[in-house]
Amino acid sequence: MISYIPSDDSQVNTAVPVSGDVCRLQREESLRHVAEELELARATLSYFNEVDPVSKGLVQSFFPDEVYVSSADMRRTASMASGRGYADMMRGALTLKDQLAEQRHRLNQLEEDIAVMSPWVPFPLDFGEVSRWRRIAVFACSIPSLTLAQASKRLANLGSAVAIDTVSETKNTTNVVVACMRDQADNVRALLVTVGFVEQDLSHTAGTVTSLIDRLTEVHRMVHEKIEGLQLEVASFLARKQEIVVYREYLLNERIRLEASHDITRTEHCSVVTGYVRDVDVDSLKKLCAGFGGIVCMTGDTTAGDDTPVSITNNKWIKPLQILINMFGFPVYSSFDPTIFLAIPFLVFFGLCLGDALYGAVQIGVCLYFIHKYKQSTGVRNFMMVFVYGGVAAMIAGALTGGWGGDLISGTYLGANNPIARLVSALTVINPLTAAFQFLVIMWILGAINQLYGVCLAIFKAARRHDYATIIYDCIGWLLFLPAISALLFIGTKWGGVFRVGYLAALAVGLVLLVLGGARQGKGGAKVVTALVNLYGIQSSYGVGSFVGDVLSYSRLLALALTTAILASAFNMIAALIKMPAAGFVVNLLVRVVLGGAVLLFGHLLNYFMGAMGGFIHALRLTLLEFFGRFYEGGAPRFRRFGFSSEVVKIVDASPTQGK
Repeated sequence: MISYIPSDDSQVNTAVPVSGDVCRLQREESLRHVAEELELARATLSYFNEVDPVSKGLVQSFFPDEVYVSSADMRRTASMASGRGYADMMRGALTLKDQLAEQRHRLNQLEEDIAVMSPWVPFPLDFGEVSRWRRIAVFACSIPSLTLAQASKRLANLGSAVAIDTVSETKNTTNVVVACMRDQADNVRALLVTVGFVEQDLSHTAGTVTSLIDRLTEVHRMVHEKIEGLQLEVASFLARKQEIVVYREYLLNERIRLEASHDITRTEHCSVVTGYVRDVDVDSLKKLCAGFGGIVCMTGDTTAGDDTPVSITNNKWIKPLQILINMFGFPVYSSFDPTIFLAIPFLVFFGLCLGDALYGAVQIGVCLYFIHKYKQSTGVRNFMMVFVYGGVAAMIAGALTGGWGGDLISGTYLGANNPIARLVSALTVINPLTAAFQFLVIMWILGAINQLYGVCLAIFKAARRHDYATIIYDCIGWLLFLPAISALLFIGTKWGGVFRVGYLAALAVGLVLLVLGGARQGKGGAKVVTALVNLYGIQSSYGVGSFVGDVLSYSRLLALALTTAILASAFNMIAALIKMPAAGFVVNLLVRVVLGGAVLLFGHLLNYFMGAMGGFIHALRLTLLEFFGRFYEGGAPRFRRFGFSSEVVKIVDASPTQGK
């Protein structure tokens, strides 16, 4: 977008040279602030995802997590950003995170202390008081149950007064209290170490173990209540998660705006901004600039050639098919928007691959459901509309090829005289199951027509570039030569002498143009070689070899159509075999409806899914590789408006709602 924005002269330092960037320090400070806020937002959202992770089902995982806000919401976000309201909120949430971590650590420590003290509850004395006895030493320890008898025997043989008493037992360990004269304590400990003795230091306890555990339990309860209170505070912050998401996207756009200002040419009294604007927006831009004083707006044709950013604009019915262009890359500036030109080939190929009217109807219904469910998501709508169009194409192709759930709606299952079966039979033009070779030939012819259609589009592209030599020697040469050589090989004299003279003349003219086109690319004696190899396509943008290979590639349409039809018919046959006539009418009916219906439902859903995915992938391949290879030149940078743009946050006119 082209615009001229005057700088704020009140901030100009007169000591700065005329060519200096008078706003650099302010801009760098703003960028540092944005970076800090972004890091804060990412940390906050990461914590929110830990507290409340988003779980999505299989179907929902295919759809984007988008947040929808109004223009008023975005203005409110900008207002809060300038007032540091979000920063305080995010710091508050992260402070709660630290407090919760501290309290949970304390809770775990209390639980560990209670677990350590619990085995000593039966001991009635105060270990703290006992540790201060002058003549007698008492210590608690844990000994493996298998060595307890051995420890008691060794203590008895020690030759001094030693007492050992069991306090509690676990599966493999016995907790005991040992009492001896204090001057013998070291000898007793050394002996017990040899039998797996582990001493428990309980001298820090004040009062009995029971009273200590009661105190620890009370503290545990208080800490738990505090954690619950903190969690409630976190929940109040979590309710504003969507606001933080919007704020993060606002900051990302603000960073882009600040970074873009590096490219602004500044002096003490003016700033100059250069950029691109769409042709349809030029008048609006000039009108906008005229409404401000001190702004001069000048526009002109781009001088960047094919490096110029490209914007594609289509009506709402064609726009969904732009996703195919997005997959391949935008056309260069000197070319043209091919969206409307690829619509018919892509949908024809998809319809032939899926080739079933019932499957097409199911696809349309499913897509319309998701369009309604995600009605605020433009991306979901456009993607689903591609499959809606594909469903219509599949219904037409299915009706013409007799595909209605395979042969589900046919005389085989409905009866030969059934009016619906008779209507289906009347609509069928060619059935690939019974006329596979004829269907294959039709696919080859369709492929050849599509290839020549691509050459025609190459003429259109060359005309836009005023490249008339390419039109004459390359494009027209192939348009004459390829159909003529095909007629010579496959038709001959079958269509009469006049037709033969016509295609032979076209063959001769096309051959001359291609040879001349190849010769003009060579130098000296190499002209003869380049003229000959041009026919194969090494020098030319096309060739006989490419044409034959590409046409044969359309055989995949027959393979996919047969796969869908055969699998559908197989599931129909399996379901028809499920019956139990010997069990009586009612039982037989239930078995056929329940089990047969389950086979039909599962089988046809599986077949539809494979057919739809295969149809989309192969139709896309035939379009982006075989078809686009004839004329398309992609890789242009995409034009992006200088303004708010986000893949997550979408601004809508309605009140904001969270994407489902």
